[in-house]
Amino acid sequence: MRVVTVICILLLTGVLAISLISKLRSRAGFAAFAGAVADLGLAPRHRARPVAAAAVAAEAIVVAALLRPSGATVGLALAAALFAVFTAALATAVRRGSRAGCHCFGANSAPVSRRHVLRAALLCAVATGALAGPADPLTGITAPQALAATAVAAIGVAALAWLDEIVWLFRGATPVR
Repeated sequence: MRVVTVICILLLTGVLAISLISKLRSRAGFAAFAGAVADLGLAPRHRARPVAAAAVAAEAIVVAALLRPSGATVGLALAAALFAVFTAALATAVRRGSRAGCHCFGANSAPVSRRHVLRAALLCAVATGALAGPADPLTGITAPQALAATAVAAIGVAALAWLDEIVWLFRGATPVR
């Protein structure tokens, strides 16, 4: 169970780190995310930047909490709450029929869809499920177990962060960037 919990923590941390980097690496990246917040109908245009900044701050807080060696429980609880909010926000945008991109992982402007809602819900479930694991999952984990957990988490992070590109590969549609 320790290894599974470590995989979950690394997966959540990796996904949130990629999300943060995509939004903070340039002014244009953050502006695109703030614009998406308004375009998705999650906040009025004049409040989109503060809402986007709050989302980015929340992601950073969760990453910091997940990286605390003895703070797994708090980090996982915060991650579950954050992804529950993201799931609800994306579901609301899909239900409204929004055709805007969420810009969750950068410049991808693919319209928000059920797969984005399912991704956020899956991440919420991962965080919630990992809460059943040990409070200090790194205690007693061996180097080979840590290496295997890192490899599995890295594959999961890549699959989730580049979900739209993977869907494009199998559907053969024109990528939207």
